[in-house]
Amino acid sequence: MGVRDALVHADLLEGLTVTDPLEGVAVLRQVLLPVVIDAVGAPRDRAEWARRFEQGRFDGEDVQRIVDYLDAQAAAFDLFDPLRPFAQVAGLRTAKGETKPVSLLIPRLASGNNVPLFSARTESDPPALTPGAAARALLAAHCWDTAAIKSGAVDDPLVKAGKTTGNPTGPLGQLGVVVPMGATLFQTLMLNMMIMPQGVYPVDRPQWRGEQAAGPRWRERGPLGRLDLLTWQSRRLRLIPEADASVPGGVVVRRVVLCAGDRLRGSVQDLEPHTAWRQVERPKADDPPARPVRHQPGRAAWRGLAGLLATAGPTGDRVSAPAVMEQLAGLQVEGRVPEDLPLRVLTVGVRYGTQSAVVEDVMVDEIPLPVVALAADSRVREVVLAVAEGAEALRIAANRLGDDLRAACGAEKVPWDRGQRLGDLLIHRFTPVVRRLLAGLQRQPDAVEQAEDAWLLVARRLAWEVADPVLSAAGPNTFLGRAPDQRFGPRLSVAEASFRRALNDILGPASPRTAPATGSTAA
Repeated sequence: MGVRDALVHADLLEGLTVTDPLEGVAVLRQVLLPVVIDAVGAPRDRAEWARRFEQGRFDGEDVQRIVDYLDAQAAAFDLFDPLRPFAQVAGLRTAKGETKPVSLLIPRLASGNNVPLFSARTESDPPALTPGAAARALLAAHCWDTAAIKSGAVDDPLVKAGKTTGNPTGPLGQLGVVVPMGATLFQTLMLNMMIMPQGVYPVDRPQWRGEQAAGPRWRERGPLGRLDLLTWQSRRLRLIPEADASVPGGVVVRRVVLCAGDRLRGSVQDLEPHTAWRQVERPKADDPPARPVRHQPGRAAWRGLAGLLATAGPTGDRVSAPAVMEQLAGLQVEGRVPEDLPLRVLTVGVRYGTQSAVVEDVMVDEIPLPVVALAADSRVREVVLAVAEGAEALRIAANRLGDDLRAACGAEKVPWDRGQRLGDLLIHRFTPVVRRLLAGLQRQPDAVEQAEDAWLLVARRLAWEVADPVLSAAGPNTFLGRAPDQRFGPRLSVAEASFRRALNDILGPASPRTAPATGSTAA
């Protein structure tokens, strides 16, 4: 489906279906949102935003504006235009005429130093991408490409020895991207549509409406506005089409030229809508006041609820919610979005390897989120945050239990970055429970007390399901411990008593229903 049909029928589509979430975020940010903002205009206030959202679709006037806009810009969206190809540089080449496999644009495929552990292809066997797939990979590269050395382009005055060094990652590679999503593509577009009281800056425009075609020269500069930031050209690229009669359309892309592109200068906190920010405690003269919060590998999105819901001010560790979440919170407080909105939050991030020159991991998660939890005085918010805080405290308690049992038999603690600890196992078991709790509160926010009671019951049961096997399997030497003369030295009974006390502190005193079902060592 093309851009025109996707936007015109946005109310009939559930969303974007892509095999690579990096490409999905790139399509939303680099094409769909900028087209709507540039063609229709951004809402000037909450009332205008709510009016559009309540329609559930683009009205006839907005549809006509989108269609007219895309008709006028049709040439700029030609992927293989010889003079001005979309998001590329016409005639881009290196001094030696070198090209790279198109897999360079796709982190999950082997290319150069980026060799995934399990890859169906080698660098010498790049895929043959259809024009649509090549366009998505192209957009993702502008957002997430690796850093370090890039091929030097002819006519780039900053090239040295055929290379350009010091390249940062794509701009989204430094962020923990947070994207709110609704029941339809239209709702998703509106949830990510920032209100602009002053409208779009006169100098601001998407990359395809630049005054002149992009060339091999690049600059370090600040963005001209939100449209410029969303369509930032962080690389100079050229896709190389090949004729292939065996595929629909008869054209594929197997090779690409990739060189250095524009570098962002200064802080973009005022313009960037899709990441949380952490205030710098003691910034130096040249430091920005806040830095983007990045997602942590192996950490489920629900564990970051405190940051997602920090819409009324920074959390204790100085984290503020993404701008799209702050805006949605303001709209919810004013009653401009329904309380049963099926809101989902997509989180996407990349972990880079050596000098950010390789992609080591792509973190993707999606959670349901009750809209009423965004309100500062909401009981749902209170319970949701208590669940996240309690789960983290239980993780620490389970880790401490494991450390105490190892100490009882004279072993060293498990290093935090090695092996699997009890707390990690417990958090893994909590994830489906918390997802169900969030989904239930999304449908029935009035059932918050029942949800809290259910959490306390299930959390205690799961904690004992993790703890009881290790307590039961503890060796005989842990009964007295390695220091039997010490009254409270490390031993099995002390470890279990400490764990019980932690459970009661976190979840409240145990009732007959929430007590452990199996036996334990302490009386």
